[in-house]
Amino acid sequence: MRAVVIGGGLMGASAGYHLARAGLDVRILEAARPASGTTAVTFARLSAFDKEPRDYFRLNAEGMAEHAALASEAELPAWHHPCGSVLLAEDGAGDEGAGGVGDDGAGEADLARRADRFRAWGYPLTWEPAPDVGMAARLPGRVLHAPAEGWVDAVALTLHLLDRAVRHGAEIRPGTSVARLARTSTHWVVTTTGGEDVPADIVVNAAGQGAAALAASAGSSLTLTRSPGLLLTATTPGSHLRRIVHTPEVSIRPDGPGRVMIRSDQVDRALAGGRDARDLTGDLVSRAARVLPGLAAATGIGFGTGHRVLPQGGYPSIGGIPELPGYYEAVTHSGIILAPLVGRLLAEEITTGRVPPQLKPHRPAAKSH
Repeated sequence: MRAVVIGGGLMGASAGYHLARAGLDVRILEAARPASGTTAVTFARLSAFDKEPRDYFRLNAEGMAEHAALASEAELPAWHHPCGSVLLAEDGAGDEGAGGVGDDGAGEADLARRADRFRAWGYPLTWEPAPDVGMAARLPGRVLHAPAEGWVDAVALTLHLLDRAVRHGAEIRPGTSVARLARTSTHWVVTTTGGEDVPADIVVNAAGQGAAALAASAGSSLTLTRSPGLLLTATTPGSHLRRIVHTPEVSIRPDGPGRVMIRSDQVDRALAGGRDARDLTGDLVSRAARVLPGLAAATGIGFGTGHRVLPQGGYPSIGGIPELPGYYEAVTHSGIILAPLVGRLLAEEITTGRVPPQLKPHRPAAKSH
């Protein structure tokens, strides 16, 4: 069976690997370089906290477990970092911040309420005295600890899954942009922007930001919501952050020895509203320095902007469409968390014809006529 996977990010790499391992003849078409799109500009935090409704939480929690299982395979390098997260409840309501971006306070009562709900769903969370996070930190007397959380090197994982796919016979074709999809009476035709027609029995749309246009050509109703994000990296000589630190206004994670990565929902909203990314980097550093004061003097600051793959409504579009036999979507927010799991489940659906129960709440749909 011929399968074409469109997209060489982590989602496409996972789908391609699992399909090749299942014995399909797989081609992975990537418009640029593998792992160069959203996969390369992502905070990549492994977390299911605050993911609702419950079926979406379960999918993310299983995604975290899939990462841990994959990391246990000795042939992979150290891409998985289960360092745990420190969740703070500081209330910044009404504070305009250093860069004029408003803050959303949570408050400890609200954080405790959310923690109780997710603990009841089986998510490991504990209140603990403020820990040593490896850097001087302004922490309250107690914090909420999420020990199962962590972060991943998404680019490294993508490249290794692609390598494994090749070992199972897959062909990787970088620099191959897809213009449209068409269905004949017997199979799909994937037409590249170079004019090549690639025949396929199975098409997996894992094209990230390009997924909606390809979905439209196939007959799917998929649409994406614009959701830009700003990521800042900084060098912290002489110190090494050991846990992810998350507050209502900023998230900070390790990014390897002596480096951190920073993001903020509030800053991302300002970016979506038209603020220039360069103007917002100072605000992002200021927010982080309120929690980790040493970041005020951080060096080697760099930034990148990316766009989340966010289906309209915010929830995944994963699996096949009965009206479009042979066409499958793997398009979702939290794609770094979900990709290893989704790739495996999608391959299961394709090879058995049965929809895994985890995917039933998150199905794509054909266009209405």
